[in-house]
Amino acid sequence: MIKLAMAAMTGVLLSLNAYSHGGVAGVTSAKAIELAAHRIDRLVALNKIDGSFLKKLDKIEVEVVQNQAPVYYRVRVSQTVPVQGNPVQMDIAFDDDGKPLSFQLLPNGVSGPDIGWTEKSAGELTENALHYVLENAKDPKVGLFDKAATAFTLTKGVLKGQPVARGQVTSSATTEKLNIYLKLDGTFISAEIVQ
Repeated sequence: MIKLAMAAMTGVLLSLNAYSHGGVAGVTSAKAIELAAHRIDRLVALNKIDGSFLKKLDKIEVEVVQNQAPVYYRVRVSQTVPVQGNPVQMDIAFDDDGKPLSFQLLPNGVSGPDIGWTEKSAGELTENALHYVLENAKDPKVGLFDKAATAFTLTKGVLKGQPVARGQVTSSATTEKLNIYLKLDGTFISAEIVQ
């Protein structure tokens, strides 16, 4: 009986240890941002949230959550001004392996003007821009934006005379910013690290 109780107690302790934040996460913070864009797409497909989140995605912020196991990352998604109603934000919780655990819509979001993406949705452009970070994470400079990403912002601009989407990644590991430029169809153009 004592052996059985000890075995049960050991199992409980091991499972609690698995949920601690003492180790390294299975996904980086940039990957958590990219997974949030995927999750938005899935929630829209399941009719759990309005499709405007895909088209009007503006900013995604990520933070590591302490002492709320199994939650490891909390990702906040903001949208630009919707056609009707007020802008909303959404929090998505992920575990340390990037598995989505929950989402919550938040009223009274702060937002900028609608960008009016035409060829690709803001969600698709976000994913494409973040692929640059994930695929180049071994580069020491880009790696700072993979492991310690804090936010991703999508804007429209002009580069060498052509309209582009600019994804900007900030990192807690540097004061610099990573700009990723895409054609409006989502094709990668270039990237630069700026002060």
